[in-house]
Amino acid sequence: MDVKELKGVMTKDELLGQVRAYEDAEPIEVELGQDVSFDVDKEGKAKISHKKGTTDLSPAAFGKLVANIGLPRPYLSKIPVEKRNKLIVPHLEHFYQDELAGNILRLLTIQNNAIDIVPKANFKHVPISQVLDAIESVMGKSIAGFHKAWFGPVSFQFSILTPREVNVTDEHTYNSGIRIEHSLTGQVSTRVSPYLFNQWCTNGATTEHKIKAWKRRNQKEDIGVWLQRTITEANKLFDKEVDSLRKLCNIKVKEDTSAVLDSVLEQSLVPRTIQKEVRNTLIDDGADNLYDIYNILTKVDTHSNVFEEHPNSKGILDRVAANLTHHSRLCPVCHKQMK
Repeated sequence: MDVKELKGVMTKDELLGQVRAYEDAEPIEVELGQDVSFDVDKEGKAKISHKKGTTDLSPAAFGKLVANIGLPRPYLSKIPVEKRNKLIVPHLEHFYQDELAGNILRLLTIQNNAIDIVPKANFKHVPISQVLDAIESVMGKSIAGFHKAWFGPVSFQFSILTPREVNVTDEHTYNSGIRIEHSLTGQVSTRVSPYLFNQWCTNGATTEHKIKAWKRRNQKEDIGVWLQRTITEANKLFDKEVDSLRKLCNIKVKEDTSAVLDSVLEQSLVPRTIQKEVRNTLIDDGADNLYDIYNILTKVDTHSNVFEEHPNSKGILDRVAANLTHHSRLCPVCHKQMK
């Protein structure tokens, strides 16, 4: 089957279309002092004014500015948005006008919207297009398409699919692939993992193998050279992951499906709303073994709209499914996973 024709599989141009604005992201430097002021409207939208003008603050950037002066994030979340201007802004202006006067604040901005706070003056923005070019130089024509692209709180994640196919069951054919997690700000390392793509329902899942991480700070090796080594290592692990998936087919859970699923979700601290979505999918699809549960987890993680309301939880079921393939022994009494 031609992977490019499957639902959810993108071309390079389509992937870049999702990140076009982020390609031009650069930090602006704000000198702290009396020229700095803050405003939060009744809808909770925050702005910072400074010598160079006024910049909108994303929730992530605003939350970090608040956390930097010692106010805990749970405290901020409990204050109604219409009262933040009265209760939070005086604290911000005291610290950023007086206590921190003379220091430089660096805001990573896109179209005058600050998406994050950049800590270092020697920040180096590595565009996603540069990462893609480096991957193409390694994989070349073995790239069949791109899948499961999304923005997280501190990174952009996407998967590269290859034409290589393996049957896990008679019905389910998987393509090998690579999962990339790349930080726009350098706040987290760029990471590479093996990736499994199910053609039958276009689900995708990473694995527990986190090959290596590339940090732009104090990193002497070029990201292209680093990707060349790590992608080769990730490809070698694909067969091992397929074997782990096949073993899940032999672990029956039909009589205890609900208890097993509850155990897996609770142990992984999956938010209640997402647990409910998984259980609803179980009711619709049913499950006879752990492989069926694995597919339910990856299906919800890949296709469900529940993450539109819980964007910070994107990928959590992917990690649960990956954990399940390597810790598939179940306690016969309580049905919990045995490490």
